[in-house]
Amino acid sequence: MPYAPTIYDWRTNCVPLNQVFRAGGQSGDSGLTLGGVRVGNPEPGGRAELRMGFAAFVTEEANIDASWTISRIMNGAVMRVPVHDSVQLVSAAALSGPESGGLPWDNGEPWATGAYWEWNPTAPVTAAAARGATSVSADLGDYGQVLKIGHVVGFTVGAYDFAHAVMDISYDADDVATITVSPPLRRPLTTDHALKFRPRMLAVCANAASVMTTFVSGRHMTFGDAVFVEALV
Repeated sequence: MPYAPTIYDWRTNCVPLNQVFRAGGQSGDSGLTLGGVRVGNPEPGGRAELRMGFAAFVTEEANIDASWTISRIMNGAVMRVPVHDSVQLVSAAALSGPESGGLPWDNGEPWATGAYWEWNPTAPVTAAAARGATSVSADLGDYGQVLKIGHVVGFTVGAYDFAHAVMDISYDADDVATITVSPPLRRPLTTDHALKFRPRMLAVCANAASVMTTFVSGRHMTFGDAVFVEALV
């Protein structure tokens, strides 16, 4: 049964230099046994993974947010992490249809710029899909056939956010897309939901001890490369 953890939003001052999203394999690493044997937890359809790299945080606000963040992820907290700074997303230039507010993310604008943070282009889901399904349909008529194999999209269902890789896609004459996603849907979708081109995912850090590395010149905190694994909530 799904549980209801406390979910913490990723701090917008902790800007990654890069992000890579991966549709996961069939198991998630769960550590070592007492005998030193590495084991895994099987998960049908796999668990998504997000890797992020960082530069040193140079402002006081970013350093304080980084301090808060490292304490959270070291304690296994579930984080709501935006997948926004990645070439795996449909570009802002291609999404020239209606915007739901704010401005496109381009030209290297910082995450903490509110207008860019709020930009959230979507496409309506056109048919219900069950939990565990791998096929979703969405109306891309406002944008055209901009979504392709390899792009990353997502959905918000209630208080929960999910990201998925597009593994296959086809369009009808009206640009309604039938999309095969990985990992499978974690919640049922209805026609009240929308496909998001700037998704977020719920994840826990798989290498928190490695993320907490050092302070540069004793003044600027820096993160090591972070690996976040989808939280099954």
